Amino acid sequence: MNVLAKCPKCDAGLPIDAADAPDAIKCGRCGRTIALHVTPALREDRAVDRCPVCDGADFYIRKDFDPKVGLAVVIVGALISGGFYWFGRDLIAYGILASAALIDLVVYGRLKDVTVCYRCHSEFRGSYARAAPAFDLHTADLLEVEYERRIGRR
Repeated sequence: MNVLAKCPKCDAGLPIDAADAPDAIKCGRCGRTIALHVTPALREDRAVDRCPVCDGADFYIRKDFDPKVGLAVVIVGALISGGFYWFGRDLIAYGILASAALIDLVVYGRLKDVTVCYRCHSEFRGSYARAAPAFDLHTADLLEVEYERRIGRR
């Protein structure tokens, strides 16, 4: 299983392989040493049961998709469509806009899921069965604040 551990101090992404993860890693950006508590289920790519960074057990599933890329596709499509609309080619303009949205939707649908920790935002990628629920804003608000108070960010 591949884990993208997030540094509690600077939020830098630190990639680790759970199968041979060390007891601690050092952040390359801020120099903080982060203790890792990797469970046997994580090492064997069976399940995500505990977060190795914050030791939390609350996770959600989301698509492994960079929202900035999706937004860029739609914006480029809207700009090109706007150009055609400006010159009175309405049907072509709407077709380009619909095509950009369709491309974005097809790419989004083909992507795999990733499990994310509510508290520290560490990401887990592997072949394990996804058991976490979808994102819940109320849970995220509660757990992020609790974690940030515990590590001294708030």
